[in-house]
Amino acid sequence: MIKTYFSAALLTLSLTLARPAAAQSSYFFPEAPAGSFDPAIPTPEKFLGYPIGSHYTRTDQIVAYLRELDRVSDKVSLRVLGNTFEERPQVVATITTVANQQNLDQLQKQRRALIDPSQPAPDYKRLPVIISLNYGVHGNESSSSEAALLTAYYLTASTSPETQQWLEQSVITIDPLENPDGRDRASHWFDQNKSWPPVTDPLDREHTEAWPGGRTNHFYTDLNRDWLPLTQPESRARMAFLHEWYPNVMIDFHEMGTNSTYYFEPTKPLSTENDLIPRATYEVLNVHLAKYHAQALDKLGALYWTKEQFDNLSPIYGSTYPDFQGGVGVTFEVGSSRGLAQEGTNGVVTFSFTIRNHVATGLATVRGAVEEKDLYLRHQRDFFASALTSAKKFPTKAYVFGSAKDETLTNRFLDLLLQHKIQVHELGKTVTLDKQTFEKGKTYVVPTAQPQYRIVNSLFEELTTFHDSVFYDVTGWSQAHAYGLPVSKQKNTSLVQGAPIATAKALAGNVLGGKSSYAYLLPWTDYNAPKALVALQHAGVTTKVAFKPFRAGSASQPTDFGYGTVVVPVAGQKLPADSVFQVLSRVSKQAQVTFTSVTTGFSLGGIDLGSNNVRTVPETKAALLVGTGTTASEVGEAWFVASQHLGLPLSKIEVSNVSRAPLGRYTSLVLVGGNYGALDKATVEKIRRWVQDGGTLITLKNASEWAIKQGIVKEKLLIPANGGWADTTAARTASTAPATKGKKAKETASASPQTSRRTDFVNQEHEGTRAIAGSIYRTDVDLTNPIAFGLTDRRLYVFRNGTTFLRPSRNPYATVAQYTAAPLVSGYISKANLQQISNSAAIVVSKVGAGRVVLFADDPNFRHYWHGTARLFTNALLLGPLLNLPEGPATISAEEE
Repeated sequence: MIKTYFSAALLTLSLTLARPAAAQSSYFFPEAPAGSFDPAIPTPEKFLGYPIGSHYTRTDQIVAYLRELDRVSDKVSLRVLGNTFEERPQVVATITTVANQQNLDQLQKQRRALIDPSQPAPDYKRLPVIISLNYGVHGNESSSSEAALLTAYYLTASTSPETQQWLEQSVITIDPLENPDGRDRASHWFDQNKSWPPVTDPLDREHTEAWPGGRTNHFYTDLNRDWLPLTQPESRARMAFLHEWYPNVMIDFHEMGTNSTYYFEPTKPLSTENDLIPRATYEVLNVHLAKYHAQALDKLGALYWTKEQFDNLSPIYGSTYPDFQGGVGVTFEVGSSRGLAQEGTNGVVTFSFTIRNHVATGLATVRGAVEEKDLYLRHQRDFFASALTSAKKFPTKAYVFGSAKDETLTNRFLDLLLQHKIQVHELGKTVTLDKQTFEKGKTYVVPTAQPQYRIVNSLFEELTTFHDSVFYDVTGWSQAHAYGLPVSKQKNTSLVQGAPIATAKALAGNVLGGKSSYAYLLPWTDYNAPKALVALQHAGVTTKVAFKPFRAGSASQPTDFGYGTVVVPVAGQKLPADSVFQVLSRVSKQAQVTFTSVTTGFSLGGIDLGSNNVRTVPETKAALLVGTGTTASEVGEAWFVASQHLGLPLSKIEVSNVSRAPLGRYTSLVLVGGNYGALDKATVEKIRRWVQDGGTLITLKNASEWAIKQGIVKEKLLIPANGGWADTTAARTASTAPATKGKKAKETASASPQTSRRTDFVNQEHEGTRAIAGSIYRTDVDLTNPIAFGLTDRRLYVFRNGTTFLRPSRNPYATVAQYTAAPLVSGYISKANLQQISNSAAIVVSKVGAGRVVLFADDPNFRHYWHGTARLFTNALLLGPLLNLPEGPATISAEEE
């Protein structure tokens, strides 16, 4: 039977590739009557010169076709939202009637009135429904962008009365390339490796992309998980556009494994849904729309499934964020050919087949949204009104945040809030809250009673109660914890004063006190201080770092400078004094930091500037191992920090090239999580000798395990035993697992591999209790350790989604950060894993000869937004060579003996 299906599928593919344009239209639009398309509108096949499904269309060709539709039809307008890192344009095509096209600005104003509870209710009959069809956020899920071309053609060229009604009653936006850089990386791979006739063997090179694949953008960022943090230009441009329209229905087109069929929502009830969202979103809007999707696929005879996987739990996704804006977001997943054709358990999956399914569900979405228009418009109106009602019931009435010592990071967080259209106010007076000082003019207040209450809650609050124990992705996503800024929850709104802030203020760097003949100082507490240090070094300025605090300035205006303060002496520089000042002035403006000039090295308190505790920082020359075996996302995160934050050239060395790399030219070497089994004994020994000779090795997650198992360091791991995590520390404070809801969740959470035997091998819920589903924890950090320089609070929030457990070092000076006895802050964790994490080490520095290894149990740069821990990674890169651990008294437990 499989052989017969295989032959039939190849025949179908061959006929599809050979079909003329008319036949192609009947394949992709089987319900469209002959002659129902305007001949003045070119088909994608006619414009591109090849049938859709026979080739992978490049991003420039996709943009060019939509430009052509804009040129030949008044129903279409194309807009460039921005450019990617690789300078590809981000475009959106808006398709509606000519009358609506001429009135888009007014329609947007009406939309803003719809979502403002203080405005009177609109006439819903006169409002169009807004439908956003978004394609290709994962670049190698390539059928989606091809479907975008066909969908745009159909909506533009169809002359059917139904299509005309759609355009009259809706504004449809098509984002054909959510990830242009990843799309081209993938399309080049598939086109370069395809064959004639197609090779359907799953092991053929065409179907097995090389590292890093085309899923992610330039810095290997998963853009589908960037809707809340907005770290990438593609996400920021797309967010600004979304808040112009507030779509009622927003579809995100994806691909999944070849052996799957087609997935659309609703998702698994309750367990994968967010309790902040009204139940009507899941139980009414989503279900109504699903009927149209099912009908479309039924007519094609295409298999599909719902309610089993994926989730709507977090607003990090493009298909979930709309739920937090009064719309309904939906994920579409089609079984992928990952090439022109590939064998699977359902037969041969062809590229054109996957495209056709996406076209069918996309058009079905428009049909459903238009026919149910009144339902979706009224829901959105009620959604923002109910946000105010929910906020009144919530005990926290305002959040105060910010740090006068780190205006850069404070400003960055403020800008994030404003991008989400959140109302933020300046703090009217200096106050002390929760033993933290918040200064007027440098800190801010966010009231919860506002239309964007649900996003405010998502950005600030902890969540430890869930309906289940199995999750698709992270369960902790609070940005306030990730930024590591001081935050205080208030039960009243007394600190909310004045009008909301419209834009984040521009920070102006300068040199306080002007030109100095002695030295300049820069506090390390500012998030951009490391960036300034790198710029100074590149300009040839000798820089030093203070390893102990001191007080400088005049007796009437003393200033305290903490650990890590950058000291730039005027004497001993290769540059003349005037040039040093000019460089500092330029760098202060570029990095938006403030230097302070001093006229004496005699401090008012603490160490003097000539102390041995003020040490020269060697210029950083860092390398990062990349390629097969390494985790691409973590590679991208480290690369992003170095390139975009520090302005530091970072050499990316393929794992296969380490054996011949001249490691002596690098001060630091970074190994992210991954599998380093490809490094042979000679190469491992080469890395060991490099560390012993003075190098700084920085390892993340299971790369830290690798360094320990290879004997490069003598630290210890906490290891699993008997299928669960063993408690191997001498003293452990037990913590309880977070509460769960529902019978199944309770059964799952209470079961363990030792006490429960699963007889249903399809049911994988018990694996959820073993995994760590991306959650947030509290650690205690040593502020005197150079890896922690710049932090001012011993409480450090960290993110964890791996199972690397480090034992605290026997050298008490070597454990930089340690999980507390009750560390869980937000997210799901099983009782066994929580017990294992408690009191374990988060960061350990180990001395190896003249060098050192910095071991991170977690990923400090997670998805580019964990700024609170990214600064520790930055310290390891820049200050690692200065680490010289004292040999403290070793405390060895009987068990370790």
